[in-house]
Amino acid sequence: MMKIKNNIAEIITIGGVLILLLHSSDPIIRGDAFRYLNGSLIDPPMYSLIISIIQSLFDTLNSVIIFQTFLIALGVIYFTRIVSRIFDINYIIKIIISFFLLIPILKFYNYLLTEPISYAFSLLLFGSVINLIYNFNNRNLFWSTGFVIALLLLRNQFIILYPVIFLLYLGIFILNKSKKTLVMLIISFLSIFIIHNSLISLNKYIKQNTLESKTSLNKKYGPFYFIYIDSIYISSVNDAKLFENQNEQNILKKIFWKMNDQKALVEYYDGRGHYGLSFNSIRNYADDLIESLADQENTTVGDIQKKISTKLIKANFKKYIKHIFKKFYDSTWLFIFVPFAMLMAALTNFIKYKSQLNLVVLFLSLFTLANHSVIYIFGRVQPRYLIYSDFILIAFIFILFSTFLQKKNKI
Repeated sequence: MMKIKNNIAEIITIGGVLILLLHSSDPIIRGDAFRYLNGSLIDPPMYSLIISIIQSLFDTLNSVIIFQTFLIALGVIYFTRIVSRIFDINYIIKIIISFFLLIPILKFYNYLLTEPISYAFSLLLFGSVINLIYNFNNRNLFWSTGFVIALLLLRNQFIILYPVIFLLYLGIFILNKSKKTLVMLIISFLSIFIIHNSLISLNKYIKQNTLESKTSLNKKYGPFYFIYIDSIYISSVNDAKLFENQNEQNILKKIFWKMNDQKALVEYYDGRGHYGLSFNSIRNYADDLIESLADQENTTVGDIQKKISTKLIKANFKKYIKHIFKKFYDSTWLFIFVPFAMLMAALTNFIKYKSQLNLVVLFLSLFTLANHSVIYIFGRVQPRYLIYSDFILIAFIFILFSTFLQKKNKI
């Protein structure tokens, strides 16, 4: 009876995903899903490879959905077991955390997108990092290193892990000052860098001569794609004069006049949601024009986007900074304010007391802030891009409150 009681959270988690899969294991294929089915070069290779392997084994995409759903269950179980052991939370709190962490998958568990698997590996990473901080050894470091590499190979946005992991390792070294610790951490960080970049390069080398790599999808999307849309949004038709090249000036005038007619520029900002609508207007109208301009100038779309972004942002820098803050405000500002407050409190206390708990809070708050920032600056703000940090943040705050109240009741 006691064994069932101790494992009831795990039973509920497995039961929950089984109910979901019995309800439907049919994959939802739309939008970005076609990129992963075709192995697009603009994405890291891991999800496309997983789809390819599972499909070749079971000859159905339903098996991909089953795999990623059970991987989420594994992530939830692993995370809750780690935190329940380290923070000594009771089985009721463990059940609540498990249930809460399963909530977001109701929306996307059967999407053929990277979100389900990325969410699973985020839970595995956070569990392993907490384990690593409280019990530093080779095995825990190995698992943390592996989960970091997996996330880097799943989504480009996880490039944020490089500075976050560097600061985490710095904190771990402060807690465990020794030559051996330093060597282990350096080996881990170099392994992450070498394995991640080698596999990305290998993927590009294998696919660079395929028909897919030459499609307009790969031409349009690059590191400056979302920044260039931001730069157009904050500018006006007068800014077209910044470009001496007549072709560039004419194309930009065309875009600005059209966006002005549609009231899709920042001067028409009328509250939350305006940029989201403007983003679609700018993208739908400007993409083909920018591609034709690149052909006229015998250059790449990425270079054109970079040139436009650099000049327009430089000329409207204050507007751009204000726009980024509006992105914060218009979406989930609370998940900037709360982790920032946690970061300041944890940093102050870590400097003073050098405790393991403060380092855990530092890691979680840094990851959350970095995740939001990279989306606001280099991507399109969508709630599904933020689940990797936000739900885990809420769950951990709940754990902290529960632990605090439990200790208060014992006094």
